[in-house]
Amino acid sequence: MTMSAGDGQGESALVRRHLRLDHMNQLQIEKLARVFDAEPGVARVVVRKHWLDIDYDAAVLTLDRVIALLEAYGGELSHDWWTAFKAHWYRRREEKLRARLVREDEESDEP
Repeated sequence: MTMSAGDGQGESALVRRHLRLDHMNQLQIEKLARVFDAEPGVARVVVRKHWLDIDYDAAVLTLDRVIALLEAYGGELSHDWWTAFKAHWYRRREEKLRARLVREDEESDEP
């Protein structure tokens, strides 16, 4: 996971994901890239036939939302064990990151 201190504009939870894809044609890839560009929290996205490289603010966007968008445009994550392992690990890291952000926000609100 890559984290950036940012400038206070929501980049404190920037994460980078590299996921293997299945069943994507060129038209789907182009549409999906436009959809991700417009999605709040996305800093960078590169969609290729077999790969999705995406940087996003985990405080705004989740891996589950990324996967839902992917599936809405006819793609899917690869079913190999490594991609499944990474997706599970990414979800856990995002949960911990969001919990930490909530704690930090609560601590900053205290007098």
